[in-house]
Amino acid sequence: MEGIAVLGTLLFMLIFVVSCGLEVYELYYDGRQALEDGRHSQGSLFLPHRSYADVHQRTYGVPQLNHPTQTFQVRRAERPARCEVCHQEDCFEGQTGYCRRCHHYTF
Repeated sequence: MEGIAVLGTLLFMLIFVVSCGLEVYELYYDGRQALEDGRHSQGSLFLPHRSYADVHQRTYGVPQLNHPTQTFQVRRAERPARCEVCHQEDCFEGQTGYCRRCHHYTF
């Protein structure tokens, strides 16, 4: 059993190191490209912090937000279907947002 735990730990560490290494390599490669194109100062091979977000977005496909300070988008606004306290639907009145079980209003 101890051998399996050690092997599992080593496998986890290997996966972690490889994934971090790929991120660092991609940052390094993009920094080199920026240096060759003259878009970056000559002292560093890595990109500024804001460019890391661009690399992350290209890698994982995170959708663009409409405004730079916006943190999330509301896709649709609906009335709640259940109570936020007891999480039940049977005593919850959807139109008023009132739960008769726990006497709580959900907005």
